[in-house]
Amino acid sequence: MSHLNPITLKFSILLIVILAFESKDTNAISYGKVRVTIINGAAPDPTPINMTLHCKSKDDDLGFHTLMHEQSYMFSFKPRFPWGTLFFCSFTWKESPLLHYLDIYSFKRDNCRICNWRINKAGGCKYLKETGSFSSCIPWNSVELMDANSTSKM
Repeated sequence: MSHLNPITLKFSILLIVILAFESKDTNAISYGKVRVTIINGAAPDPTPINMTLHCKSKDDDLGFHTLMHEQSYMFSFKPRFPWGTLFFCSFTWKESPLLHYLDIYSFKRDNCRICNWRINKAGGCKYLKETGSFSSCIPWNSVELMDANSTSKM
């Protein structure tokens, strides 16, 4: 029978301890498949607003999708354990010169298997089961879009 090298044994114990601390902050509900639904809830004033969204994670680019007023887009994924998953989406619409974006799913922040978002001109509001409404709102992070043919701002 061979004996374990003391360095290998210490490294194994350290790895187990690190993984135990990492997993204590995760929620068991997050280990299953997650479904995210995004609704274009921008109020029509005076005409409905079509919104283009582009969602990405470190590993997946879901492409561009255009939503008419009250139309929805849905995607699903399995969060990566133990490091988690982060999906962020950018939003643009004709009436705004800005690229708006927000984290649509964060493994560390979100505790949902079904994550519903209503997007408006001020940001995104997540549906909370506890309140029965889209009451957890996050304002936009935004950057100014530049014309591809222009090298300076006007």
